[in-house]
Amino acid sequence: MAPEVQQLRTYGNFRRPRSAGLGGLGLIPTAVLFVFLAIAGTLAPLDMVLALIVALVGAVVLVPLAVRDRYGRHLGTLMYSRLAWGVGVMKGQNVYRSGVLSKVPGGKSLLPGLAMASDMYEATDGLGRPFGMIHYHEVEHYAVTIACSSQGGSLVDQGDIDSWVANWGQFMRTMSGEPSLVGFQVVVEVAPDSGEKLHNEITHQASDTASRLARQVMADIDRDYPSGSPTINTYLSLVYDASSAIGRSKRAASDMAVEIGRRLPSLTARLATTGAGACAPLSATEIAEVVRTAYEPGVSQLIDQARAAGRDSGLTWSQAGPTTHVAKSKSYWHDGATSVTWMMGEAPRGEVFSDVLRNLLSAHGDIDRKRVSLIYRPHSPAEAATIADRDFRAARSRTETTRNGQAHAEAEYIAAAQTRQEEARGAGLTLFGLVVTATVLDNDDEADERNGEGGGKNRMQAAEVAVENLSAPARIALRYAWGSQDAGFLAALPIGVILPEHMTMKLPKTLK
Repeated sequence: MAPEVQQLRTYGNFRRPRSAGLGGLGLIPTAVLFVFLAIAGTLAPLDMVLALIVALVGAVVLVPLAVRDRYGRHLGTLMYSRLAWGVGVMKGQNVYRSGVLSKVPGGKSLLPGLAMASDMYEATDGLGRPFGMIHYHEVEHYAVTIACSSQGGSLVDQGDIDSWVANWGQFMRTMSGEPSLVGFQVVVEVAPDSGEKLHNEITHQASDTASRLARQVMADIDRDYPSGSPTINTYLSLVYDASSAIGRSKRAASDMAVEIGRRLPSLTARLATTGAGACAPLSATEIAEVVRTAYEPGVSQLIDQARAAGRDSGLTWSQAGPTTHVAKSKSYWHDGATSVTWMMGEAPRGEVFSDVLRNLLSAHGDIDRKRVSLIYRPHSPAEAATIADRDFRAARSRTETTRNGQAHAEAEYIAAAQTRQEEARGAGLTLFGLVVTATVLDNDDEADERNGEGGGKNRMQAAEVAVENLSAPARIALRYAWGSQDAGFLAALPIGVILPEHMTMKLPKTLK
């Protein structure tokens, strides 16, 4: 009897939110277009020159909004980002200095940019575990971070993997009903192992009666094994809004600590069924250590030595930021390291398998540290139904008004119809994005000290090529975080910085 062949499950139907409109225009620009046409049509019989001027002004305003690149960004966004970047460089906003001799109050090493106006609190959850809680004052958000000991997919039956994926989908669906939840992010960090944990284990477990051969073998392991071996850390950050569900009044930090502390036990228990393994919230010191290590990778060995010795590093939130950084349009130098950040420009087209991100998450010899952050912003069940219907109508409208690219419009219509049906059966609807940061340490032999920046240009170029090669099997189109490398670096950290929520002018989720 021939063995039964198990069919691999596929996943997909990723869709970019788009509003109805003519061509590349959205709903509001289309309405503005009709206003200009109406004004020009009214003026034409009276004064043709004035009508032409109105039409020309309308073209100047609307053409940048109609022309879009391959990632769906219109020309107006690109022009504005270039202008804002140039103005920021002229003002020196791309350079940051902190510490005792800086202008930062108190000589602290605060986090730069969006996270500067933030505080850290520590509380205990329902199981008595301490957890750190970050308060972002500008948006009144509170973020907590959970450390997961993910098991990975190696030597695991496909049936177990399918079960994990199904449980993760269920977890995402239930998060849409989580009160006051703004969003959450999953961060997978690949970093070199300092070897301090292994050294401490070998030192403390050594027996006085061990043979000379055994001692020599263990000494060789202590010397050789940590070299080049990566460590993979997985974090999940939850972001809550301080506004209460009733009355929209702002809740104090003590109230948020109590409310979040009550939910953490059930959240960590549910995560265990998704393949995340044992999960526990990070304390305030542990979060500060993660952030400080990201900005200054050289301190990782010191932190590991302190942990191996059973001591606390003593880092506080006011010491977690970089001492200095210089942001360029396509790179970011910070405390002896150079990083480049990419954002997802387009999700995979068609169907993918459960291991679609395997290569992107794996270690690479040309990259010293790498973080892959998946950001999720779930819609509530009521919002999901409205958005699914709206997307379906917009996709159907585009099939009727689009001439060029008709096949693409029809494919979007089919996907929107499928999403509408699945949502009606109880599926959730979630906005998601992906941020990738690759970091290389400055090499003294290749250092370029011009303008206070570190070097290692050749290594950084090799790391960029490596990220492109790793993302290719996933069929994810990555784009440089042009002009926002420092903000993108923050978004990839497991501290709950969800960039769209920090925008000065917030648009509805369906129009972003």
